[in-house]
Amino acid sequence: MLLVQFDLVAYPLREFPKASDLNITFKVLWTPVASGLYYIYRPRANKLTKCFYFAAWISLLTLIDGLLAANTDLVDYVHFHWSLMAIVLSIIFLSVRGLAGWFFRDRKVFRKEANER
Repeated sequence: MLLVQFDLVAYPLREFPKASDLNITFKVLWTPVASGLYYIYRPRANKLTKCFYFAAWISLLTLIDGLLAANTDLVDYVHFHWSLMAIVLSIIFLSVRGLAGWFFRDRKVFRKEANER
């Protein structure tokens, strides 16, 4: 939302143009789903594997976003560059990982609730 408000990115084709300047499919549906899949299937191996996994996800999503901006009218980079999108996606994914790790930090609570049923 901040990228749109500061006129860095524009979405010429939107699902609800009177309600929001965002493309709902990409920013409200696709980004949370991709973040969730990233967190669910993250490796628990060594740090090199984790870094490669993170870089692969960010590269893939940045590539998809860059291709959409270059070949369609869905995304328009006004004052923005694909490398900044990689930074934004990195911040989002690291935030999701940190918040989910914080939320699920005490596994005993979730086991206790599962056993109460």
